[in-house]
Amino acid sequence: MLLLVGMGLNPKRDLPVGSVEALKGCDLVYAENYTNAIPKEAVEAIGKVIGKNISFLSRGEVEGEKFLVGKAGEKNEKGEEKTIALLVPGDPMIATTHVSLILAARKSGARTKVLHASSILTAAIGESGLQAYKFGKVVTLPYWRENYKPVSTLETIEQNLARDLHTLVLLDIDEKMGPMDPKEGLRTLLCMADEKKDEKINPQTHVVVLCRIGYPEQRVLYGSIASILDGHADATPAAIIVPGKLHFLEQEYLETCAICCGL
Repeated sequence: MLLLVGMGLNPKRDLPVGSVEALKGCDLVYAENYTNAIPKEAVEAIGKVIGKNISFLSRGEVEGEKFLVGKAGEKNEKGEEKTIALLVPGDPMIATTHVSLILAARKSGARTKVLHASSILTAAIGESGLQAYKFGKVVTLPYWRENYKPVSTLETIEQNLARDLHTLVLLDIDEKMGPMDPKEGLRTLLCMADEKKDEKINPQTHVVVLCRIGYPEQRVLYGSIASILDGHADATPAAIIVPGKLHFLEQEYLETCAICCGL
């Protein structure tokens, strides 16, 4: 059996009790931290709780699928099907990679099970005070490179704004560069707007920046892009929300965030 186990936003305290018990009964436990940045010590702490060594897998080993699917099809010394677990940041099935992994395991004949946990998709919306049903399509903001400068993120934001909808912008994570910090994300959005001659996204556009949600030091900032770029908003992992048309309660809530962060 292949178990996909969500670690939540803060693995040291968010791993559900039921997941802890399930992990204790596994033959092998692995972890990945490329869909979100998870400190190695947090995974080591989980290992101590469940009494097992946890090995980190590379992006290629997870996306390649054969390694985990092969392990899930093995038998233990009693001739019984092994139970293999993959610890995943947040909630497992949010990432397309993990959906593909479950499908590959099922096609091979292995049993599968998903143990859910908290996700940035719901936590970011909740912490922002914005109404969940007023969000449009979620989008990821990729790192810009010398020969790779897509503007599709901005196009999605434009489409959502045209419908008065909010946009949750997830920030890229690169194996070498690590998680994108929110200031780089905002600068990239401004570059995209300049590239497309889009005046809706400019230094005076108000956004919500959410840093380290789920951790004791989490911060929710609301203000103009210019004011946030001029302040302290470097902590990762982070996400950005570009609000659409605000309800008066949403506006009031965001204004309290602005006061709290001095913006």
